[in-house]
Amino acid sequence: MDYFVRSGGLTGFSELVRELGYSPGALLRQMGLGTAVLQNPDLYIPYSTLAELLLLAARECHCPDFGVRLGGRQGLHVVGALGSLMCLQSTLPGALTMMQRNLDFHARGVQVDVDTQGDTLETRLSFAFENQLDCSQLTALSLALLFRSISQLHQSPLRLTDVHLRIPRPASPEHYQDIFEAPIFFDAAENSLRYPIALLNTPVDPSPALRQALSNQWRGTVPSSRSDSLPQHIEQVVTALLPTGECNLNMVAKVTEMNPRSLQLRLQAMGSGFTQIQQRVRLRLACHYLKNSDIDLTPLALNLGFAELSVFSRAFKKWTGKSPRQWRNQARQAS
Repeated sequence: MDYFVRSGGLTGFSELVRELGYSPGALLRQMGLGTAVLQNPDLYIPYSTLAELLLLAARECHCPDFGVRLGGRQGLHVVGALGSLMCLQSTLPGALTMMQRNLDFHARGVQVDVDTQGDTLETRLSFAFENQLDCSQLTALSLALLFRSISQLHQSPLRLTDVHLRIPRPASPEHYQDIFEAPIFFDAAENSLRYPIALLNTPVDPSPALRQALSNQWRGTVPSSRSDSLPQHIEQVVTALLPTGECNLNMVAKVTEMNPRSLQLRLQAMGSGFTQIQQRVRLRLACHYLKNSDIDLTPLALNLGFAELSVFSRAFKKWTGKSPRQWRNQARQAS
């Protein structure tokens, strides 16, 4: 199984590396990555490469807590349109459920589980490859990102009960403490954030500034003369919303804070349309995953927003003239 992650996970990487006195480009080159991964958050890179890049950065920058520092700079903006959609949910558990439903297409190879235990709400994080690779920096980054994302969903502080990390206790844990502001247990059996059970009833209430910042990613705040970029913005939103099963014109319009009819008319004036964009994104994602991963066809169909495999198979054959299985076999033989 191949595991991929969106390059949005590197948000803030360049700035942190430069602050530490090193060249982000040099680190990327050592890992065989181009600078495009820092400019386009929607590229896919192997998850193992991200884990190794973080280890390399920690070593070369002499910064053992590189991962948690980077995660502390991230938040809902890392997941793009999904962040806006999470802000539209009524409760924090609803927002977490939305995140779980989308997770595979943002980072395939990580699992987030949410459970209640007594008076505690526990959010656990694990990687499918954590026993084959040193994931210490990736774990710190990911748990800090998860904490920051949850915190941004409410204007008032959401205090943790404690934090558990499956990594050795660092010599200087100050940055971990600064970010989580809760008791931290290193060398733990699992990676988890634990909150008081009252979080179950907490409404989603992000700050107006955050809503605006997330919205600006998709509304196209460029001048009207640059409105030809709107289809590209909508493609990004559709990419994020497809796995939710709620990727329709009304939801996309809601995320982009546009009137559905106005959105459709603007797209049509540019020779495009919502249906065409949705089909194009579905085909692009389907081909990427069929060629580069062993994902089963049924979950792939669901993640593309199809109700069942048969509907996806018919649509894919209409687009390409081949069934998904035939296309996958031919693509792999050609590579």
